[in-house]
Amino acid sequence: MKPNTPYPIPNRCFSKRTALVLGLALALTAFDGRGATTSAHAHGEDPPKTAPTGMKMKQDHSGHADSGHSHGGKGRSLTVGATVYKHMCIFCHGEDGNGGGKAMAYLYPWPRDFRKGVYKHRSTPSGSLPLDKDIFETISHGIPGTAMPAWENALSEDETWSVIDYLKTFSNRFKTEKPQKPVQPGKTPPTTRESITQGQKIFKEMRCARCHGTDLKGGGPIADSLYDIWDHRVFVYDLTNPNTFKFGFAKADIFMTLSTGIDGTPMKAYPHLTREERWNLASFVHSRIQQDRYRKAKYEVDLFSKKIDGDIDIEPFGDMWESVPVKNVHLIVLNARRDPITRVEFQSVTNDQQVGFRVQWEDPVPNRSSSRHQDFKDAVALEFALGDVLLHTHGHNEPFFGMGNREKPVNIWQWRADWQQEIETKEELEQATGGEGMDMDVMIFGGEVNPVESLNPFRDVPIEEMNAEGFGTLTPQPKTKQNIRGKGVWKDGKWTVTFVRDLESLNKWDIQFKKKQPILIGFAVWDGLHQDRNGRKTVSMWQRLILP
Repeated sequence: MKPNTPYPIPNRCFSKRTALVLGLALALTAFDGRGATTSAHAHGEDPPKTAPTGMKMKQDHSGHADSGHSHGGKGRSLTVGATVYKHMCIFCHGEDGNGGGKAMAYLYPWPRDFRKGVYKHRSTPSGSLPLDKDIFETISHGIPGTAMPAWENALSEDETWSVIDYLKTFSNRFKTEKPQKPVQPGKTPPTTRESITQGQKIFKEMRCARCHGTDLKGGGPIADSLYDIWDHRVFVYDLTNPNTFKFGFAKADIFMTLSTGIDGTPMKAYPHLTREERWNLASFVHSRIQQDRYRKAKYEVDLFSKKIDGDIDIEPFGDMWESVPVKNVHLIVLNARRDPITRVEFQSVTNDQQVGFRVQWEDPVPNRSSSRHQDFKDAVALEFALGDVLLHTHGHNEPFFGMGNREKPVNIWQWRADWQQEIETKEELEQATGGEGMDMDVMIFGGEVNPVESLNPFRDVPIEEMNAEGFGTLTPQPKTKQNIRGKGVWKDGKWTVTFVRDLESLNKWDIQFKKKQPILIGFAVWDGLHQDRNGRKTVSMWQRLILP
């Protein structure tokens, strides 16, 4: 396992050609042709200068079909692989690799069923098994737009190779077949006006818009009626959004998707198109990507709390926050959607008595009404691992980042926009009525505020403190134990929320802000526009929070 980082740390149709595309890319892939630089770039990382030890640079593509990797097997162990799978993978993929883990009910698309030996992400031709290094890339870099996180900072190379060997035990295909030779993309040709024009013609001739829409945003006429070989509904992603390309959004990545397809889905391979035609089609799709929408963030980062001498301001736009460093954290989309929230911006300060956090995320539409039960609200939560746990040490003894697990509890602080609205509405009503109670004329005929949104007389703060030990165990703490202050404000297309608490707490179910070791912290965001509630949300992996 990777050592803990020391701290502090400064259905098919046909056209004139041969086959009709049911989708250009339900997800576009990235093994260079889904390459190292593009795959890392898509996940908000700096491109690696060298390949992992024991692997060829991914641009090389010289992996042999009979092995699929150049790792000599040193340190690979089925026992280690089984242990890693139990701690990291079983919650989604299930005990027998059927994709039916405890988290499955909360996820869309569903987790991969490994038993058929069908892998979407490959550098090998359609119908072939993947190379080991293909699986290595998926595990290491994750799949944006889905619930598959990047594990490269969590697992050592030996652990990753070991879990690959363990995954292969779920399918007999790996016992009887060998991967075919990988597709060689060659040198990426330059994008020209002519190549884009020719690519657009191919896009139209292949009738790609039936799935992806004429605007490439996934709204084609048959997009909502597609299924994969596991009889699961298929989500057609927005090809103009770089944040939801599953395996990278460079032109070479798109070329590889067209060349290898995405097995198990309606997205077929197109070897019947010439290389030039595939490159032209890749040029067209790449030209439609809105690069300015890319939001750089890593799956795991070290977060720091800045020491200050004064009081901690709960006002989200207080001057104090202007000098506090900002860290971006990547969010995992548990349910595929258009325009997902894929990162949060984090800040923290500490004085001698308290700790404060400020979290921001882009959200063009604020959802904060509490007057109708059917309305969905925006929310954010901080999650802390309880007990003396270190990230990725001692056999990965940290709780599951999705609500913890048995005997590994977590402490959760949740802010909700409707709770904030209730508090602000009561304050506005008091001002409107001169502090003499609610005026019936105001209630009946309305005014500047909606009295219905102030009917909860017990809501004094917009934050609730809870605990969990796995799915279905979320429990609010008693009102006498609630000790978090905070506030949320929506402004200029962004939510900004603060949380403040004393460093010390006598409650054993509260996180203890000790300075001797990093604290594990995670994030969750609910977007009311996408009808998020309960387990439908975007979440982060564990991050290390280091106090001064």
